[in-house]
Amino acid sequence: MPEAATVVTPARFEQGFRYADFLAQATVNRDKFELYYHESPLSADDISFFKRAAALSNGPAKILALVEAWCGDVYRELPTVARIAEAAGMSLRVFLRDQNPDIMDEFLSNEGKSRAIPVFVFYTKETRYITHFTERSAGAGAELAAIMDEVKSQLGLPPATTFATVPEAQKQIFLRELISRITPRFPDWRKESVKEMRALLSAALKLPNHG
Repeated sequence: MPEAATVVTPARFEQGFRYADFLAQATVNRDKFELYYHESPLSADDISFFKRAAALSNGPAKILALVEAWCGDVYRELPTVARIAEAAGMSLRVFLRDQNPDIMDEFLSNEGKSRAIPVFVFYTKETRYITHFTERSAGAGAELAAIMDEVKSQLGLPPATTFATVPEAQKQIFLRELISRITPRFPDWRKESVKEMRALLSAALKLPNHG
C-alpha cells in the first residue's frame, strides 16, 4: 500500500497518457496491444461487477497504470484494464515506469526489491487509494515459474538462472522457448487477472463479488 503522502495527486494523475495516446507513442508491441484489446476476456458478469463498484460513492473512478510497452505482462494485461475502464466509466491514465520512479516507489513488490509491472492502481474520484494489482495473477506466476524451470532444464542452465542471468549466447533461444510455451496460456491468465482484480476490489470495498 502506498505511503499516506502519495505523489499521485489529482493533477499528477491527469498528466498520464490516455490509452490511445500511450499506444500512439509505443515503439514496440502495438500489434499485441491491439490483439489483446480486441480479444477481451471480460464476461457480462465481470462488466456488471466493475460497473457496480464504480457506482459506489467510495468506488473506483480512476485507474493508474504503470507500464512499459516492451513488457509481456503489460501487453497481455493493460488492454483488459482499458476495457474495464471503458465499460465502467472509469478514467484510465497510463504512466511509463522508467519516467516516473517516484510513483513506482510507492508500489514496489517483493518486499520493496522489485519494480514489477504492470501495476494497476484503483482510486476514488478524489484520487484516494483503494487497492492495486501487480504484474500477474498468482496462478500465472506459479505456471510461469514451472515453465521457466522446464526451459532451463532443456537448455542445461542452472536452476537458479533468472531472466537477468541467462548467458548472452543462450538468451534468444531461452526467450523464444519460453514465449512459445506461455503464449497459449495467456487467455486463461487474463481471466485470472480479472478474477483477482475483482477480489481485490470486493475486499477493499466490502462489495459482494458477483454480477
